[in-house]
Amino acid sequence: MGSFHNIKLAIILCTCGGVLEEKIDFNELKNLAASFPETVEVLKFHDFCKEPEKKLAHLKGKINGLIIGGCSERSSLSLNEDRIKKLLNFLEIDTAFFETVNLREQCAFIHSDPIETTKKALDLLLMAYEKLKINLGALVVKDIKKEVLIIGGGVAGLSCAQSLSDLGVNVTLIEEKPYIGGHAVEIPLLWQGESSPSVCASDCVLPVIERDTLIKDNINLLTNSRILDIIKNNGNFQVKIEKRSLKVDPQKCIGCGKCVEVCPEEISSELDLGLKTRKAIDKPFRLAMPDTYHILEEACTKCGECVKVCPTDAINLDAKNEIIEKEFGGIVLATGFKGYDMNVFENLGYKFPNVVTMLEFERLWANRFKGKPPISIAFVLCQKDEVGYCSRLCCLATLKHAVRLSMAYLGTEVNVFYKSLRACGRAFEEFKKEAEIKGVGFLQEEVEKIEEGEDGFLKIITNQGEYEADLVVLAEPLVPSEMRILKMLGVETDQYGFPIEFQPRVVRPLETYVERVIVVGTAKGFKDVQESIESGAAGALKIYNALKGFEKKYFSVTDIEKCSKCGICISVCPHGAIKLSKDEIKIDPAFCKGCGLCYSTCPSNAIKLINFEEFQIIKMVENAFKHLSKDKPRILAFLCYWCSYGTGDLMGIYGEKVPENFRSIRVRCSASISLDLIMEIISQDLADGILIAGCPVKNCHHLWGNYIQDRRFTLFNKVLKEMGFEGKIVRWEYMGITMWKELAKIIRSMNESLSKAK
Repeated sequence: MGSFHNIKLAIILCTCGGVLEEKIDFNELKNLAASFPETVEVLKFHDFCKEPEKKLAHLKGKINGLIIGGCSERSSLSLNEDRIKKLLNFLEIDTAFFETVNLREQCAFIHSDPIETTKKALDLLLMAYEKLKINLGALVVKDIKKEVLIIGGGVAGLSCAQSLSDLGVNVTLIEEKPYIGGHAVEIPLLWQGESSPSVCASDCVLPVIERDTLIKDNINLLTNSRILDIIKNNGNFQVKIEKRSLKVDPQKCIGCGKCVEVCPEEISSELDLGLKTRKAIDKPFRLAMPDTYHILEEACTKCGECVKVCPTDAINLDAKNEIIEKEFGGIVLATGFKGYDMNVFENLGYKFPNVVTMLEFERLWANRFKGKPPISIAFVLCQKDEVGYCSRLCCLATLKHAVRLSMAYLGTEVNVFYKSLRACGRAFEEFKKEAEIKGVGFLQEEVEKIEEGEDGFLKIITNQGEYEADLVVLAEPLVPSEMRILKMLGVETDQYGFPIEFQPRVVRPLETYVERVIVVGTAKGFKDVQESIESGAAGALKIYNALKGFEKKYFSVTDIEKCSKCGICISVCPHGAIKLSKDEIKIDPAFCKGCGLCYSTCPSNAIKLINFEEFQIIKMVENAFKHLSKDKPRILAFLCYWCSYGTGDLMGIYGEKVPENFRSIRVRCSASISLDLIMEIISQDLADGILIAGCPVKNCHHLWGNYIQDRRFTLFNKVLKEMGFEGKIVRWEYMGITMWKELAKIIRSMNESLSKAK
């Protein structure tokens, strides 16, 4: 990052096929552009968006600054900011030494008077020029570690690890259990997916997925391990991992099983709900991978019998846990889900031994009910009212079970109690039809209570009657499994504990608000196995692209001398970029998204928002109305980077007209504009009306920036009147991009009110 000295500036003016010349005198624009002492060349085009590199090839190496006047970099379909970055890279120009002049959407397209529109165009060019002169160089982030940490060894994590490995990225995959596969290994029959109403044996497909992970050279698998700490530092993640000893060396163990034969300690199998037993040294199940035996310390008496018979000397009863510290450039959260505590539902009788959850039923099925299949099974759906959402998988799993039970156990009666059955997609409608054909009962009744009946049966009391079953399966709500790691990373969650994806979520799936932290599989939301594998593969490409390094034009830095360490900046940052480190507040620019929330909130003015500081904005505002007639009110709008600025562009695209005394500045976030800045503009009499517009409710690109600004303005206008500025208008608005008519109406209304006051 450096300051902009020895400016050699090219200014490009595009008429958009001559259309803009109907409203703007481009000769006046050229004359103004040529008058800047730093200008090397002024070029006018009618179609600059077509092959711009060819048009400017002669300037490569001769200029270090660029201003383009034409269509909106936000909304242009041909020359938007991503396309402009490609041009800047070709010209070898720092992205911070570029500014745009929106001559089309928010100038020529929204105004009628050519003389006044030309005056506005001149002002817009001045604003861009004055800002560019005092920009600082972009932050170049190059030292990103080309290694990714994947937390969670379920199918999504495995899929992500394999895809990253194929892309040449080194991966560390950490799993808390001694084996990989996640919840999928607990489920004997997996549905294939929406396209096929059939199931596939997990014993068939999961070992294939798992072994593909184990044979990759650049995947470092750490099972029986957990995260102790994660610290962001200079763009990377410093991670402390505890690798708990298996007491068996996986590099030596050949899985012969001799240790199990001689082990005298037999305990209940946790995986199989006590339906089976296991030894103190064993595998959780026969096909568990890695194919390594391990010792349960709480059950082992250290008798040493296993050590004596091991043919490869793989067992070390005194092996210690290991602490690993490593740095990563990106993190993938594949932490999956867990079942809700069903003891909360006392009325549903979970305390009874023959009332089980859906996941527990999977193990009963896997063990063939120990040869004693139930006479009647009741599936009870659903408990979404307790958690506030539908877990999505329960109805589908129930249909799968109903069909398989009716095929495998012809004498077993199967009933499904439901409030609303959500069998979405082609395959699951087929499952439901098949279940009905096979005699499965579907009862739309609410289960109020489950009691123990006579002869070991359960009495099911609904709002419509009473029924009996000797096994009840409760569809437990599914909840996020890991909050501790989310807090370490500073990943914001929704009200249910799921990571919130970056806005706009519809086109930024899997990305969290923290740079280079991706969430995949059921850690993001409930998915079947096929969808989880798809999610993992997609996440790999997301994180791969993020590791390439990047430039940041806008980012915040702290002035340590001014900082009071109050910590307000930490609380308002939605991107987890700020931390208290060694008794000082530190912003990691590589994680900062330049929203400016910390900047505008800091009570000590100890934070700078590089390339959008208040003195730069003041400089722009000082030039915003230079050519406007003195008798006209000055209307200034601060429009947020994505939503409301896009709304302003759509005013022009859809032909809405507003007065020519309107000027807009595209800001990083509506909340990056502090009340101090507004007061400065008013006290210096630089504008008569000020509009700040942010993203609509629930859609802020910086999570809560719009809410912060809304709260500020609740009190601000009262203070404004008390200070004697009654002739001024300051407005705050939530502004979605489709609200272009409303925005135009607000501008016209402000103009009408201010004109009367003039």
